Amino acid sequence: MRWPILLTGSDPQLERRVLDLFQVLLDLPSDERIPWIEAHSDIDSQFRQRLMAMLAGDKLANMRTGGVGDMMTDERLPERIGAYRITGLIGQGGMGAVYRGERMTGDFDHVAAIKLIRPGALSDALVERFQRERQTLASLSHPNIARLFDGGATDKGDPYIVMEYVDGMPLGMWIALGGASKVERTALFLDICSAVGFAHQNLIVHRDITPSNILVAKDGTAKLIDFGIARPPVTDAEALPSLKKSLAGLSLTPGYAAPERIAGESATTLSDVYSLGILLDRLLEKDAEMSAIIAQASATDPADRYPSVGALADDVKAWRDGNVVAARNGGKRYAAGKFLGRHKVGVGAGALAVLLLVGALVTTLIANTRAETARVEAERRFGELRSLAGYMIFDLNDNLARTVGNAAARKTLVSKAQVYLSALAATPDATADIKLEAARGLISLARIQGVPTGPNFGDHEQARQNLNGAIDQLSFNGSETATVNSDVATALTARAMIEAHSDANLKTANATLVAAEGTLRRVAGAMQSGRWRFAQADLRVGQLEVAVIDNELPRIGQLADRLTNEVDRWPVAERQSRDARTYRAVADYYRSVQGYLTDELARGVDFAKAAQQQFEKLDAEVPNDPNLLFRYLWVTYLGYGSASGLVEKTTDADAFLQTTRRTIDRLIALEPFDRALLAFKGSLVSAEAQSLASKGRYREAEGLQRSVVDLYTRSLGKKRKVRELNRLATAHFVLGNIGALGGDRALACTGYRDSRSVIAELEAVDRAVASGAARIRAFVDRNLQRCSRGAPLSEFERESD
Repeated sequence: MRWPILLTGSDPQLERRVLDLFQVLLDLPSDERIPWIEAHSDIDSQFRQRLMAMLAGDKLANMRTGGVGDMMTDERLPERIGAYRITGLIGQGGMGAVYRGERMTGDFDHVAAIKLIRPGALSDALVERFQRERQTLASLSHPNIARLFDGGATDKGDPYIVMEYVDGMPLGMWIALGGASKVERTALFLDICSAVGFAHQNLIVHRDITPSNILVAKDGTAKLIDFGIARPPVTDAEALPSLKKSLAGLSLTPGYAAPERIAGESATTLSDVYSLGILLDRLLEKDAEMSAIIAQASATDPADRYPSVGALADDVKAWRDGNVVAARNGGKRYAAGKFLGRHKVGVGAGALAVLLLVGALVTTLIANTRAETARVEAERRFGELRSLAGYMIFDLNDNLARTVGNAAARKTLVSKAQVYLSALAATPDATADIKLEAARGLISLARIQGVPTGPNFGDHEQARQNLNGAIDQLSFNGSETATVNSDVATALTARAMIEAHSDANLKTANATLVAAEGTLRRVAGAMQSGRWRFAQADLRVGQLEVAVIDNELPRIGQLADRLTNEVDRWPVAERQSRDARTYRAVADYYRSVQGYLTDELARGVDFAKAAQQQFEKLDAEVPNDPNLLFRYLWVTYLGYGSASGLVEKTTDADAFLQTTRRTIDRLIALEPFDRALLAFKGSLVSAEAQSLASKGRYREAEGLQRSVVDLYTRSLGKKRKVRELNRLATAHFVLGNIGALGGDRALACTGYRDSRSVIAELEAVDRAVASGAARIRAFVDRNLQRCSRGAPLSEFERESD
């Protein structure tokens, strides 16, 4: 460590910027470092003080250890080198120094940077090689390469090169100062790639691509410098041990040098690709795609890197423009998602095209029954349109679901899909593959329409009809295969979720799940395909969901372990797949539920954190997957509930709550028609309001809870469903509690009165259906009596939602 100062503080970004800039300042002559800092008024006082302290510490460290590297800057400047008068020192390093020179001959004005090789820095063999290559390097004419103009040797025989003078700063300093946008940083990196690629085309490998060897001019142009030791790849005959060792010492920068360079191997163009990958890691913030680009560029094995600088640049351009990034290896679904991301405005037109295709398919279905003479052609067209419509409806829907603003198009698409699938299912004399296609389509459609364990449109009845229709289609001719059984079990599990959540009929739901498990058991081990394994995992999740609703606490842990164990026995190639990792995260979620319900809150927090970490990784890989975000939402909300019950977990509770709020907003942006998500947001905001009230922040709490009341009032609509009324009654009750706790008698009594009014509406329908409000009715009635007789607020009863 070059400074005896322990960096501490509350701002890690400041410390990183200070460290970056400090490393760059060390490349300046010692007498220029402090003047440089003072000359930059844009450096704030805290930043400036930290840099000054570190520079003082570095100087002290050198004095204590006898270091002389940066202390030896007082050598007299040479008066001239070649045809240039020396006017200043630009910098120095192990090989020598770089001076600012002005042409003396008078034939034309010219300022240059002159690199003078320190006596003894190179062996005779390397000096000779250096001189041979100088002419080759002088031919590198590129706007992003600092050109070599001339070269020679001093009267003492020390070699020098005359280079283009760049009025700017090293890239490391430019990064440390910050302020450049992602667009500017990306453009700069692509310019650097262009320079390196041009050198490679001229059979020159730079071998030392680092921030200190890239200058950023005042106009923002990047200039690659220090080609003085660049060379073509060394052949086996030339790669003598002594030569390799000497040359490597001149250009190997730890952290940027490729592994093969560190191992003493010869440099190749792929060595420069590695250095560019490390440089890219410093320049740009990482998302999943950028991480994949950096990982491929800086792969340990050269064979795993980009084959050329141009290929690396192409992937960076694709990332910049929202195109497919080759390093991601994302497949067709990923490519479709990138297309949609680039053409959000055209999605509406795309949806219209889908509708036209669906209409054409329905027409073709009818035409399929016409005259025998057209049968062959009709069947051909029928098959083509089936394949195209199937992709557009379901794969396209999945991609649309991950893009904000497409909800209306998706809803229209789903309604047309219903027409298409109904027509397909009703095709006369349909073959087995047509019936199977129709069944799978109906299952997928049902999930979108109203299966409660994922984001849906709330149409539970239509979803139930489609699931039953799928089961009918799969029962054709009484045949039973592994594939059919897997799909039947999937449909039964989805229907059980409607029965458990929407119908609140656990007896029927359990019976349906038993039927699903029996269907899967009839498939022999050798026939248990990937579809069968997914069906089994979905069944376990369904059983877990019912166990939670039915408060079967020991069974929750048993089923979670069973789910994990079964996934761990999947074929080796599938055990780390996205699906496998998702199911393991879901199992941890249910273990967290068990901890919460059994009051083992610390255990609940630990499992919620474990599940959260897994979901975060999955979300980073494929952002905005509504089904994944739905699970993630419940994990963090449950973590908040567990952490809130532990004084020592207050920080965790706040972190969980903030993540939950961000996630629900992301989900609602994608699924604005999901009434359950809107209800969830109401519950979440209500929980936050109660938390604020418990901390004495009553006005903030009141404002949040009023927004919940408004949200539930708006979502009632004309139908005024029982579930929504129950939520509204509870929201008014919580508002009354906040008023009572905060000493606002009018707010308290109004909240309780409004709650009782909604409960009365529920009871008018059927007292039994007012289940959600039943537990608060007695509290509300007693508090309203206290309001009537003017009792003090201290006598009021309160119960948290």
